[in-house]
Amino acid sequence: MSHRLIACEHCDYLHVEEDIPAGSVAYCRRCGSPLYSAAQARFDKPLALAVTAFLLFLIANSYPLLTFAMEGRVETNTLGSGVLTFWREGFPFLAIMVAVTSMIAPLFLILAHIYVLLPITFNRRMPGMQQLWRILAMIRPWSMLDVFLIGLLVALTKLTDYAEVIAGPAFFAICCLIPTVLLMNITLDPRYVWRRLAPTGLSYPEATDIKTQNSADQSTRTLLTCHTCAMVVDSRDKEHARCPRCGDMVHHRKPRSLSRAWALLVAAVILYIPANVFPIMTVTYLGRTEADTILSGVSELVGAGEWPIAIVVFTASILVPIIKIILLGWVYLATAIGLAGPLKERTLIYRITELVGRWSMVDVFMVSILAALVKLGNIASVQPGFGAVAFCGVVILTMLSAMAFDPRLMWDRAGMKNAKQAGPDGNDQGRGDKQGVPS
Repeated sequence: MSHRLIACEHCDYLHVEEDIPAGSVAYCRRCGSPLYSAAQARFDKPLALAVTAFLLFLIANSYPLLTFAMEGRVETNTLGSGVLTFWREGFPFLAIMVAVTSMIAPLFLILAHIYVLLPITFNRRMPGMQQLWRILAMIRPWSMLDVFLIGLLVALTKLTDYAEVIAGPAFFAICCLIPTVLLMNITLDPRYVWRRLAPTGLSYPEATDIKTQNSADQSTRTLLTCHTCAMVVDSRDKEHARCPRCGDMVHHRKPRSLSRAWALLVAAVILYIPANVFPIMTVTYLGRTEADTILSGVSELVGAGEWPIAIVVFTASILVPIIKIILLGWVYLATAIGLAGPLKERTLIYRITELVGRWSMVDVFMVSILAALVKLGNIASVQPGFGAVAFCGVVILTMLSAMAFDPRLMWDRAGMKNAKQAGPDGNDQGRGDKQGVPS
């Protein structure tokens, strides 16, 4: 039983970390956000999954993804074909984003796990392990192979009505790679990794440290939460402290969080108009050219009777961006004016919007696959359009906006900063708004 202090990343409420049964999850007693799951000290299983994922990734990048046959002509594409096509067609932004989200970030995620877990398994230290694991926390949201697979299925659905399409070895490798990476993440406890990477003899703030501080010392010391490794840091400097475990800068709150979040969200709203007005791709079939917008693409799927795929595309490409922009705008506005309201529900809404925003990349991946595969001149071809650039910008900007926002400001601005909380025994648990016990 560690009795370490752990802070909720969404409301900054402090808890005492306790041992919990295997398979259980500890939740914040104030906002309901998950804090941590039962510690899993084994690294052999996630390491084996990481090595398997690396082999699958090599197959996915070495063999054809799809084979497109029409009028006696055959075209094949690979995982990186869409990147090259976007670049050659004069869309470097799309090429870079597709490369980062479908190739670079997933590969970094897998290799980082191998590089860090392999030495830990054999009780060894390698240079740069802490820095690499710290970078991984920033890279993780940009790994979107699961979203890429949905875009691949949408493209496959669109093509089967016009020509013969054969799934290649890379397609099946990706289908196996995604659950492998998911299991790798599920079976690994990041908290335990950070504890193994921590400097020798590092001490963690505990509940007794707060209770034994005298009033004079309390006025010059504060507890900050590291956003990278989630360690509670006992510091005398609110703005220029450095985490003793991961080495990252620690702030009381993210600097200029609300203003940066608003700026990115407004930019996304501006781009959302051309994203839906301009075509995301231009399709040529038997000499006939037609421009497709996001909405027209959904209509085609409905007309072809592909209702499940149409619902997925409509939800990810139309509903999710609109709802995310509206909800984030409401959260930011309520925070700016210090609205109390249902803080717990508002925190839940923020968490959901932060998670689902990445799925809007489905249309961008679909265009990259079609543009790389369908290249038969006047017989059949697909060229990306400016709408895809604008839509990709909307997705990226909304994700950056959600990342820039500090949800703890919701509770600060609503007057919860100094609200005292009582523990399960009915007694006050320490220093004002932050001390509690996981439920």
